[in-house]
Amino acid sequence: MKNILKLLIPTVLMFSIELEAQTTLQVVTKTFENTFPYQNGNEVNFEGEKAEIKVETWKRNEVRVLVELIAKNTDRKAAEADLAKMVYTTEQHGKNLYFRNYVATQKGVKKPTSDLRAIYTITLPADCPVYLKNNYGLTQVNNLSKALRINSQFSKIDLENVSGQIGIDTRFGDIEGRDIDGNVSINARRSDITLHDIKGNWNINSQYGVMKFFTNPSPELLTMNIVAEKSDVYFFDPKPNYYGYTLTAHYGNITVPNDLKFNYLQNTSELKKAIFSSKIGKSNISIKISFGDIVIRNP
Repeated sequence: MKNILKLLIPTVLMFSIELEAQTTLQVVTKTFENTFPYQNGNEVNFEGEKAEIKVETWKRNEVRVLVELIAKNTDRKAAEADLAKMVYTTEQHGKNLYFRNYVATQKGVKKPTSDLRAIYTITLPADCPVYLKNNYGLTQVNNLSKALRINSQFSKIDLENVSGQIGIDTRFGDIEGRDIDGNVSINARRSDITLHDIKGNWNINSQYGVMKFFTNPSPELLTMNIVAEKSDVYFFDPKPNYYGYTLTAHYGNITVPNDLKFNYLQNTSELKKAIFSSKIGKSNISIKISFGDIVIRNP
């Protein structure tokens, strides 16, 4: 019996090695690079599918786009065939630049079985307006100073040091941001929002998400208007009395520090409405929520 086991063990090990070799992913890539001169009035537009988009800035008057199209499959020929179905296009109409990737499918043609991905690295002047549309990917934007619009589904959004006119529409894509300043509008559905050190004027509509704001007392956070449904809002600030508040919760709770003397205009199980006027700062925060909680506290 022992001799039989000695013979079986090497056989099992050999089979495991062969199986591992057979399941090794084959990676096939295509790389494109485009550079365009930048002039005031240019706008850059990206439409990505299964894309990781990273936007960076520099001092050159140029827009540089580096794109890697990637296919992964255990079968190299299948990866090559599927990569051929991923299309990347560039166009210029007037002052607008357009970049797009998508998977081209036709009736009767087998759908790709490979893991397909596009990776964009975009470098442009800080004052260049940018529009991004991305599905099933990741969007990361740093250091823009004029205008940014994002429309995404199933894509996480990371923002840092972005200012100006900012508009975001997202479904099933969390937002994380730091050092954002400007006129900001966010529409989010089934997306969590986490923001640090924000300034400017904010309008947020949210359904089915958790919002967390980590702020410091600042006269540059002028207004914040939040309308939310089936969502929770957390506001963390070392001096929450720096702000004025108008809080309304339908079928929800309002929790505030004990030393903030809120005036409750209504306080029932169905409706809670509380206001607080600051004697220090002039910033105003308005939160209206249905089926969720509002929490204001020291960090």
